[in-house]
Formats: sequence, structure tokens, C-alpha cells
Amino acid sequence: MDQSTYEVRLSNWTSIIEQCQARPESQSARQWLAEHDIPEKQYYYWLRRVRKAAYEQMKPKLPAVQEPTVLPPSLVEIPPEKYTAAVPETTLAPAIVIKTKKSTIEISSAVSDSLMLKLVKAVAHAL
Repeated sequence: MDQSTYEVRLSNWTSIIEQCQARPESQSARQWLAEHDIPEKQYYYWLRRVRKAAYEQMKPKLPAVQEPTVLPPSLVEIPPEKYTAAVPETTLAPAIVIKTKKSTIEISSAVSDSLMLKLVKAVAHAL
């Protein structure tokens, strides 16, 4: 179907839909359609097509929504054997203890400033 034929049909369907929707409140759509010899299935097909065309016209005007690409931070427990070999045990005594309802984080005084900052941000984000 060429564009001009489609536009003429769409205009005709829109007119019929508007007339049906402007019917008296006491009259149902089914009654109005029967009075005007319009098959109910045909009417709802036209209604879907008109709505789809209206949506397609609105689509470019809608702002583009960007999906977040950054994954939320997550906390991972590091087994003690991963860090005890490099750091003497005396420095592993916790200098800071952060407790939440679900977890406890003990931070040694030997932790670097950058790691400390990352931990605090992760905990703040998780709360």
C-alpha cells in the first residue's frame, strides 16, 4: 500500500473512531457500531492502527533514555591468606570497625588511603 492510500485510510479510520467516541454516554460502543454497520473486530483493528500511527508520530519527540552502563559496586570477602603473607600480623589489628545490620568490616591501620576511600564509598553506597 502506498503512503497516500495509507494516509487516506488512516484519516477515514480516525474519523470513525472519533465519531464512536463522541457517542452519547448512554450508548455502548457495541451498540453504536451495530447502528453504523461496522464490525466490532474491524473497529478495534482500526483503533490499534490509529494508535500505532499516533505513537510513531510522537516517538521522535520523546527524549532518548540512556540505560546505565555502570554496574553497582559489590563487596567481596577476601580470604585472610590473601593478605596475611604480605603484611605482618601486628598491623592487622583493626583500626576501624564498620558494622551494619548484615555485615562487619574491620580495617587495619596498614590499609592505603586509596583503598580506605574505596571501602568507605562502597559501604556508603551499599547502605
